Amino acid sequence: MATKIPERAKERNMATDEVGQRTPQIGVAIRRQREAMRMTVVQLARKVGVSRNTITNYESGKTEPSASDLVRLAEALACQVTDLLGIGDVVPPPRFAFRAHASLRKDSSIIAAARKFLRAYAEIEEITGTRLSDRLRKHVCDSNGSLKSREIEALADDVRQDCGLHDCGPENIASVLENLGVRCLFVDFGSSGLDGISAIQGDMMLTMLRDSQRNMERIIFSAAHELGHLVLHPHLFTADDGKLEDGRDYEKEANTFAGAFLVPGNELARIWHGDRLYRLPLFHALLLLKRVFHVSYWCLFYRLRDLELTELQYAAFINHTKAYMGITGKARVQDLEPEPLETRALYRTTRFELLVRSAFIQELIGVAKVAEMLQMTVEEAREETAKWLRPQGELR
Repeated sequence: MATKIPERAKERNMATDEVGQRTPQIGVAIRRQREAMRMTVVQLARKVGVSRNTITNYESGKTEPSASDLVRLAEALACQVTDLLGIGDVVPPPRFAFRAHASLRKDSSIIAAARKFLRAYAEIEEITGTRLSDRLRKHVCDSNGSLKSREIEALADDVRQDCGLHDCGPENIASVLENLGVRCLFVDFGSSGLDGISAIQGDMMLTMLRDSQRNMERIIFSAAHELGHLVLHPHLFTADDGKLEDGRDYEKEANTFAGAFLVPGNELARIWHGDRLYRLPLFHALLLLKRVFHVSYWCLFYRLRDLELTELQYAAFINHTKAYMGITGKARVQDLEPEPLETRALYRTTRFELLVRSAFIQELIGVAKVAEMLQMTVEEAREETAKWLRPQGELR
């Protein structure tokens, strides 16, 4: 069925852009949506299947897109046709910490996926009459200056006390984030090299984590790292890159937060000294600690370094670990993870998926809407929803 463009779309409403030229509202909207997606004219043209000049003409107001091109533009820009027409409430695009995630500049598809998930999340909450309580705002740091380690430790401790990490465990990191009001999803980033990414849209916060079948410890740490950005660096999601403080190591601060959040210093020190783990070779001491905290061996090493419980340097520790693991030659750090967590140890079901499933079972949405919300094909959604309705055994 062809998409019907409302009569208001036929009106050539004029708007003044930043350079003072008079251009149709649709052209201004296309350009603003494209720039918000950090997408070039060439990239947008390729996604829509038109020439570069066609997009330029749309944005300058020389020509107007047809109904079918409007639909393709909205799909490429991960927005609604009404956002381009200026009808109703225009949803602002999500904001990312681009300084922290420089690779996003090269892959607008991730931004598009995040935008679609945010829109779907808001819609499913409205359909089901639910709303995630925001408990993170009160912990957000309002300082634009570099933070000292002890300040980060204190912030991480406050957030940990408020989210139930101790009760849930890091294997339930998605639930931990959701307890704070941060919506969480597991997605396939492809070959982008990203392990996690966070976005803010209005009063909604979303963290997307790599849906990998290995390195569960890395996924857990990435989630805590993204939480660190949301708490420590709110200005990264709002300020222009050129206005950010030069020389500040945002990634290091987020890593420090993640380590302190997952492994509280006082508890680590208590076990280290109380159980006299310092008497053991560091490799074996860390394995025992890993069984307590369920986080990466490397996260624990850096926590010991941060707390000055070991003086072993990184290069020497690499050799120490390889020797105990019987590895010779070059090896990636992610391959030097003794006793890795099993894939099934990480709890991947998120609130979003539960809400979509609940809405479908209640017949509030159909298969097509499930496909749209979960960003899958209709056939995939049909197979998935069939599993939801299939009895899983007799209740006793």
